[in-house]
Amino acid sequence: MDTPAYWDDFAETYATVQQESTLPIETDVTSWLATRFSLATLAIADIAAGSGRYSLPLAQQAQHVLLIDWSAKMLAAAQTWLDSQQLSNVTYQQADWHQLPATPIADLLFVSQLPTLTAADLPALERLGTQAVAINTQIAFENQRQQQAAAFFDWPIPQTYQAKPTRAKAYRDFLNTKQRAWQHTEFTYHQEQLTTPTEVLQDFDRPFSLQQATDLAHFLGVDNAQAPLPTTLTYCFQVLTWSVPH
Repeated sequence: MDTPAYWDDFAETYATVQQESTLPIETDVTSWLATRFSLATLAIADIAAGSGRYSLPLAQQAQHVLLIDWSAKMLAAAQTWLDSQQLSNVTYQQADWHQLPATPIADLLFVSQLPTLTAADLPALERLGTQAVAINTQIAFENQRQQQAAAFFDWPIPQTYQAKPTRAKAYRDFLNTKQRAWQHTEFTYHQEQLTTPTEVLQDFDRPFSLQQATDLAHFLGVDNAQAPLPTTLTYCFQVLTWSVPH
């Protein structure tokens, strides 16, 4: 999954999903960073920038934003999006950030929702910045109907690739070990959408029978497995910042 070719193939769909998302996480993160740093004076590198979701609000406040991604098509989608917003303080670099020279490329290094970023990567990340690092990590995702189905069938709740609280904890543990002073905040969002018992069962990525779908429908209070049900989705993100050592 994590190859430039995969993300090239996925770029158009990914960009559309990102631009149509109604979660205000990118503006909330940027607003919080603006309380921590004088963004107007900073050059920011958006590492693994994807289609530019976070680069847009960052560029609206920062002196300059450099988007780095290993997918050429992701960067092309980002450039199309940012150009449409008439932003001129952005540049683009196709690269695997791990392979960049260990010299500063920006004042603030920003990374958002990069599941492959490990605590062991943080020293290399720090070497790319002159002032600070900021990492936005999704730490939780809950689907109300998934939880009900899991309880009904005694199945494990499906894991979301992006949402992993242990990843953020590993970052904090590393910073504590290195005696870095860090700050963090969290953002939680609730969204309502419609789903069906059949769609809920499909989320578990395991075989199920028509009888199981019917039983779940009755448990959830509807007549059949194709009946629409309101469900609440909960997303939680944690933003972590710290100053790089000199």
